[in-house]
Amino acid sequence: MKQMKKRLLALAALACLLAVTAFAAGIPAAPQGSCVLDQANVLSAATEQKVNDLTVALGQACGAQIAVVTVDFTGTLSMEEYAYQVFDAWGVGDKKKNNGVLLLLVIGDENYYCTVGTGLEKELSPSKIDDLLYDNLEEGFAAGDYDRGVTAFAGAMYDELCRIYNVQPGVGGGTQGYEPPRRSGLGIGTTLLVLIVSAVLVLLVVVSTALHPVRYVRTRYFGYVYPPRPPRRWHRHYHRP
Repeated sequence: MKQMKKRLLALAALACLLAVTAFAAGIPAAPQGSCVLDQANVLSAATEQKVNDLTVALGQACGAQIAVVTVDFTGTLSMEEYAYQVFDAWGVGDKKKNNGVLLLLVIGDENYYCTVGTGLEKELSPSKIDDLLYDNLEEGFAAGDYDRGVTAFAGAMYDELCRIYNVQPGVGGGTQGYEPPRRSGLGIGTTLLVLIVSAVLVLLVVVSTALHPVRYVRTRYFGYVYPPRPPRRWHRHYHRP
């Protein structure tokens, strides 16, 4: 009985210590009726509403949540520690599934960070999150257009979570339900012309090879992207233990 009391007192002391640490570090309380806290004042009301709509739809469909926090600086905490403490203090995502996603923008340091709950670690690997950040957030963030970056990332993450849980909440926030336009077929005349040109080219290659035999060797080919992409910044992604 005494050992049990000692354990309870130790847990209570640890909880108080964590609360004091969070308070000293300036960890903000979760906003009421919203999953977006724009302390750096860089997001529009339309962007906040967009993220909220996506999160409400996800929460109803599978319990997942997307939270966004913007700050100027993280104080004495590192970016990773700050994101983890906010994620833990807010309890982002379903309590049992632990399937929350938190996006942190540190405007003063010109950097960002994304953390997910353990329930999403298998489906959202660090490399997958890195791709989602780079393909959707990086360009807008680098240009100072935080609305565009956050909206694009939230939409892409929404689509990814819909795929993971196989749900279709019906919110047109991302690319869910989007069908690319179909290409029109080639006309008969155009198709015939393409075939004739291809046949001529093949004949020229055959004749050239017969007249000038060459020795084939293995070569390594490298792909190029145009226009070239900007240098990729490395962002680690902390996973909640």
